[in-house]
Amino acid sequence: MTSSLTAAPFTPSAPDAQARAETKTAGRIGFVHQNDVFGMQGGIERYVSTILSFAGGRAALASPPVSRGGAPHFAAPVRGPEAAPQWLRFLLGLFARRRAFRAWLKAEAIGVLDYSRPEYALLAWMFPGKRVFTIHGTGPGPGHRAHRLLHDACCFLLPLLADRVQVVGRDPSGLPRPVRALLGARLVHIDAWHDECFAPRPLPPTDGALKVFYAGRLAAQKNPELLFEILREAERTAPGAFEFHYFGSDYAAFVQAGLGDAVHDHGFLGPQALAEAIGACHFGLLCSAYGEGSPYILIESLACGRPFVVSALPTLTAAYEGKIGVRFVARQAAADFVAAMLDLARSIREGALDPDAVAAQVRAQAQSRAVPALLDALSRLEAPRPC
Repeated sequence: MTSSLTAAPFTPSAPDAQARAETKTAGRIGFVHQNDVFGMQGGIERYVSTILSFAGGRAALASPPVSRGGAPHFAAPVRGPEAAPQWLRFLLGLFARRRAFRAWLKAEAIGVLDYSRPEYALLAWMFPGKRVFTIHGTGPGPGHRAHRLLHDACCFLLPLLADRVQVVGRDPSGLPRPVRALLGARLVHIDAWHDECFAPRPLPPTDGALKVFYAGRLAAQKNPELLFEILREAERTAPGAFEFHYFGSDYAAFVQAGLGDAVHDHGFLGPQALAEAIGACHFGLLCSAYGEGSPYILIESLACGRPFVVSALPTLTAAYEGKIGVRFVARQAAADFVAAMLDLARSIREGALDPDAVAAQVRAQAQSRAVPALLDALSRLEAPRPC
């Protein structure tokens, strides 16, 4: 079921003049990532593209040639068989152009490199500058044993190579416990941020079905089979109680599951359109099974004053336990999610949730504050240490 809302690629908005004025000038930071980061819905890509949009000349990007944007860009073509993982093909391409990459780092005066996964430690030692490794989520999940072993093995290189290791979210299990101990104060946690266009809006009328949205990818870690079963369970046990909306690029998965007519598809929305679409709904749903770091959609929904029903994953409970409007579901079972949705629906109908109070909890995580602060922290790594 398609919607009349216009889909648009994600392009992070630039900070306002005051935020730019407050951003300190410092050494340039290079971000190294295996995928295109512009117009993509993945959390890693949004992390990088948002920072680049705020950097004001302080950042650069090394990625495959498809990436684009205003920041200086080093194109490392992927190499190797197509069946190989994308990160490995990118690493092989970067290795093939290692001399050109070193020259580019020097020409662009890049003093800090932020690598988007621990596997890049296999090559990072070859390049000058301070090294940052960013762990998004909790690493490879169940069913990826070989990848997990490689991931953990590369993590053991980080205490030797890294000047800073950032975990996106509050769950450090993406790093083996001995690595965490060896890193000590070099290990820090960061949370997602939200664009200022995500602001509280009055709730829609509640005299009919409540509008529930799901946004983003339908990758394995997001538990799409459970999501489909939640939709079926809601129709079986609470017919007419909910109207489901999808914001993302994977609507075909609903069609393949026989649920195309049960979901209003809005496509992949840019920030302003996504904020408006969230504001037209009553609450959000996320039933991930593993691997979450700090989901953008969760903080964006709260910034709009919209509550959320979400899996009780450790990183999410650590960040949002006790927050107004966040309902955790401990068991990965459709009936439990529907029960939580019905309970939240009752609270909304009774007027027990104030959108302004929900939004006030995440005001400090506006990206005009959070992103310049992160840039400053990364830039300080390059500053000479006192004798």
